Amino acid sequence: MAIPETSRSSKRRKKRKRDFYVGVGLIFLLLASIFIVVKWITPENLENKSVATEKKTTNKPPAKAPAKPAEQKTKTIVENEEIDNYLESLGFSGTALVYREGKIVLNKGYGVANREKDIANTPDTVYYIGSSQKALIATAILQLEERGKLQVSDPVSRYLPDFPNGNTITLKNLLNHTSGIVGHTEENAKISPADLVKDIEAQGIKRQPGKWDYQDSNYSVLGYIVEQLSGEKLINYLQNNIFKPAGMTHSGMYTTFDKEKERSVGYSIKKDGTYKTPYLPDLSQLYGCGDIYMSATDMFLFDRALSNRKLINDTSFEKMFTAGSSSGYGMGFYADPGSYNSHGVLSGWNVSNSFSHSGKTCVVLLSNIQNNIKSFGKVNNHIYELLNH
Repeated sequence: MAIPETSRSSKRRKKRKRDFYVGVGLIFLLLASIFIVVKWITPENLENKSVATEKKTTNKPPAKAPAKPAEQKTKTIVENEEIDNYLESLGFSGTALVYREGKIVLNKGYGVANREKDIANTPDTVYYIGSSQKALIATAILQLEERGKLQVSDPVSRYLPDFPNGNTITLKNLLNHTSGIVGHTEENAKISPADLVKDIEAQGIKRQPGKWDYQDSNYSVLGYIVEQLSGEKLINYLQNNIFKPAGMTHSGMYTTFDKEKERSVGYSIKKDGTYKTPYLPDLSQLYGCGDIYMSATDMFLFDRALSNRKLINDTSFEKMFTAGSSSGYGMGFYADPGSYNSHGVLSGWNVSNSFSHSGKTCVVLLSNIQNNIKSFGKVNNHIYELLNH
């Protein structure tokens, strides 16, 4: 049966009305959604969110800084009791280090570093090394020769035009203590290296070069020449070209000695058996020849660096350890038949340092009592004998 036309029209009108309301509802929902989103992303809300994020980040506990490593103390080593007992029997006061064929067999402090405070000597105690410093200056001169800055055969006048007899005296004469100069007399007053050299020049000569005559001033002049040719203070040159390459960390100049935690006090023994701190001049007077301190370990490291050619080459090594006179003194060391030796004495301190020609043995004795052992050289030699048993 056919549906009347009026009924169809009524249905269409109802559908259009329903669709209209549905569309309006959808549009309203869309506009409401847009309004909420826009309000949420306003600058204020963005700023608040950023602050909240920042607070979340900064509220984290700060990371702990890595702890500084504790200063490492050098280990006491006593693998050769015979040498240890020998030094104890002598009443040795200081630090002894003995190296034999690839290892350290003794590294020990003996006696007291500071009697007033009852502080013991240890492997890290530092001592003034006196004339053993001359080996450092000789090394510096030979390094400068390797770099083309000088020749040890040069006359001193090439570097110090006013030096007495400077056209005849060579750098080698200064190195070998055969210059013939009178030299400087130490006083208890501060003096600059330039003024020290001027005084050495003013003192003149006592003879023509060639004869052995040990004078500290020879090495004061050499130290000054190192400064002039390198453009550095002497201590800076030594630190950069000797201490650092050799791994020496407990060495320095007298101006920093009091800052060292483990420093020794120098003593001598009076006739009644009591101890005294002897007279010590202002160490600026011993520029280049007695104003340096170090530990026994550093002295050993210096010896090893020389022996292993870390500091100078073969040609320079041969020059250093060739005797310049009947004394056996080469350049900073005595070239003895079985070993190379350096000695140092300063008011209250005594040093004997040696290493064998082969480099297999090294004996370092640093003491803070000047005169309780008559011959450090004999003690050093006896230690070699004990090692060779």
